[in-house]
Amino acid sequence: MAVVSYIMGFSTVSYAIDEKPNMSFGIISDIHLQSRIDNSGNPIDDEQAEIKLQQALQDLHSINPEMDMLIMNGDLTHTGMQTDYDVLKEILYGTPHPQNTLFAMGNHEFYSAYRLPTGEFSKSTFPNGVTEQACINRFIRNTGMPSLYYDKVIKGYHFIVLGSEESRITNWNNLDSAVLSDTQLQWLDHELKETSKDQPTFVFLHQPIPHTVAGSEQGTIVDSEKLVTILSHFPQVIFFSGHSHITLKNEPYTMYQNHFTMFNDASVRNPVTPFGELIGDSEGLFVKVYKDRVVVTGRDFTNKKWIDSYTVRVPLPKSIIKEGVQ
Repeated sequence: MAVVSYIMGFSTVSYAIDEKPNMSFGIISDIHLQSRIDNSGNPIDDEQAEIKLQQALQDLHSINPEMDMLIMNGDLTHTGMQTDYDVLKEILYGTPHPQNTLFAMGNHEFYSAYRLPTGEFSKSTFPNGVTEQACINRFIRNTGMPSLYYDKVIKGYHFIVLGSEESRITNWNNLDSAVLSDTQLQWLDHELKETSKDQPTFVFLHQPIPHTVAGSEQGTIVDSEKLVTILSHFPQVIFFSGHSHITLKNEPYTMYQNHFTMFNDASVRNPVTPFGELIGDSEGLFVKVYKDRVVVTGRDFTNKKWIDSYTVRVPLPKSIIKEGVQ
């Protein structure tokens, strides 16, 4: 059996290159499907968003037709209206993807508040009779998820999906940041206490934790220190977020480690440089889970090429848990 060695920190770890992972899954976000009527009454369909989602799903299927799971980590839609969700369901119906597909709610899923019932944009009448609960209910109804935040165990690994409970509708100062209630945070803490520190626990939220991964420089979670305090007690956590659209290419902060591990998952619709320049491709992550490590690799779905790969040891080395590594 061929063996390859990786040097991580000051230790050398050897792995068999033909070792089969315990499970694998894909992560995509910021798809921004859009099908609506503009202010002149003309239909608008973002065909590029549809094509890019189809390409991503097809590429992931070609990598591993038996992939265990897919996570769509928020901003599934652009306007949050039913017509956007209809396009999502149509694409999923006609394109191969894992039966275990989980969805997280993004800030754009609240954006129907900017629109009249006919679809026309109307910021002056915001929120146009739309409530946050109506947006959340629409998300749940169209994705089939049990609730806004929930968990699922797949092949013995714990997956936890979080979601913002408020938006600009409640408080304009929320902007596009996530708002997690004390109830949701207490639930998260309880779920994490039930998991083993000897194997990874995967946590998903559309918005990143501020000042961590690429694109998280601005405030992205209201009272984020509450979430960080909880997650910092669980070094086995690997936290995935999108929202910023920042590319995975030549980006030193795709991964960030400080007590636990965080990843940016880029964007299917429009990856951008840190300066806001469009890359022109479509990106996401492919994850392989082994007994003692997790390998996370960026993927360019447009050109069907791998980007950078990261190996996270489980449990994390004590140096990372105590001091943090960026």
